[in-house]
Amino acid sequence: MNLKLYTSLHNEKITFEPVRSNEVSIYVCGVTPYDVTHLGHAFSYVHFDVLRRYLLSNKLTVKYVQNLTDIDDDMIMVSKRLNGKPISEIRDENDALLRNDLDQLNVLRPTVYPYATDHIKEIITATSELLQKNIAYVVDGDVFFKAEQFNKYGNLNNATYETLLEKENPEAKQRAKRRGPLDFLLWQKSPADEPGWDSPWSRGRPGWSIECTVMSISHLGEQIDIHGGGKDLLFPHHENEIAQAESLSGEAPFCNWWMHNGMLQLDGVKMSKSLGNLVLVRDLLKTTEPDHLRLYLLSTHYRSDANYQIGDLDDIKALYEKFKVACRNIQNVQKLTSITEEFRDAMDDDLNTPLALQKLSESANRIINGSNQTGEAEALQEALNILGFAFAGARGPALNDFSP
Repeated sequence: MNLKLYTSLHNEKITFEPVRSNEVSIYVCGVTPYDVTHLGHAFSYVHFDVLRRYLLSNKLTVKYVQNLTDIDDDMIMVSKRLNGKPISEIRDENDALLRNDLDQLNVLRPTVYPYATDHIKEIITATSELLQKNIAYVVDGDVFFKAEQFNKYGNLNNATYETLLEKENPEAKQRAKRRGPLDFLLWQKSPADEPGWDSPWSRGRPGWSIECTVMSISHLGEQIDIHGGGKDLLFPHHENEIAQAESLSGEAPFCNWWMHNGMLQLDGVKMSKSLGNLVLVRDLLKTTEPDHLRLYLLSTHYRSDANYQIGDLDDIKALYEKFKVACRNIQNVQKLTSITEEFRDAMDDDLNTPLALQKLSESANRIINGSNQTGEAEALQEALNILGFAFAGARGPALNDFSP
C-alpha cells in the first residue's frame, strides 16, 4: 500500500503502516450531544468515513471507535436550563438526530460507539494509576494531572510549555487549586445538585480528556494507528490524551497518526453552537439529495477549512448529475485500471479527495461523450463506491445496511 497520511505530531505526510499487520485501529472524537449537530460535524465524519472505506478497499480490517461525551459542563448546563431534564434524555434525543443525519449521508456506523458514562469505573482506575505514578495529585476532592512533568507535553502542537500558556485553554479549570498553570482535571468534585459518582477522592465526575483516553485504550489498546478529530482539539484535548495515555501504559507513541480536519465556516466565520451560525444537515436534506451533499463535503480536502455559502450546492450539482449519468453506462466488460490508478494516486496522497473527484469527473466526461476506454465506467463506479456514494452502490445506512 502506498498511502501517505499527514500526522500533526510530525507535521508531515508519512507512509501508513498499521501497528498490527492488516488491522487498523481508528479513534475519532465524537460529539457532546447537548444540542443539535451541524454541517461542520458532517464534514468531519464524512471524511473519516472515506478514510475508513479507503483502508477497507486496500484489504485491511478496520476497527473504528467514535465516542459520545455524555457528561460535561454543557450537558449539565442544558439539563438545568430545562428544569432538570435528565441528561440521558438530552443525550438520546440529540444523538438520534445526529445518527439520522449521518445515516442519510451513508456514513458507516462505528464498530464501537462508547458513552463516557459507561466507563466511569475504568476512568477511576486510570486516575488511581496516575496518582500512584505521582504524575497526578488531589486537592479537596479534585484530581489534577501534572502537565509539566510529562516531558513531551506540547510536542503535538509543536509548542513549548511556555507557548502553550498563551493559548486558549478550556480545560484550565479550578485555577486556585492547580499547582501548575496547565495542570488539568482528571476527576472533579460535583456540587450536591449535579450528577456524580462515588470515587476514592469525592463524589464527582471525570475530566474531559481522561474520558477519551480511557475509551480509546479500553476498545483499541494502548497503542493505536489513527486518532481523528477537528483541529480545534489539538490543544488541549489531544495534547492531554497523549500525556495521560503514555503515562498510563509506558508505551510510546500512544498514536502514530494524528489526523485533524479543518473547520467549516459560514460566510467566513467558524460554524459553532456558541455563535449560533449553524447550518443543519437535516435542513439541507429537505431540498438536497444526501449524495449531493456528500459530494460537496468531499470537494474540500479534509485538512482545509471549508467556507459554506448559499449557492455552493447549486455550483456542484452539475458534477453530481454527471456522476450519476456516467454510472448508468455500466457494461459487463473487463475493468480498466488507469482511472483506478489515477484515483488511488490522489487518495494515496493524504486522501486528496478534490483531486480524486477531478480525475473522476474527467472520466465521467469521456463516458458520457462515448470516448471512454473499455471498462472505464466500471472503474468509475468502483471509485465512487469507495467514496461512499449510495448511487454507486456503496454499502451503508442509506441502503439499509446498518452494520459497522
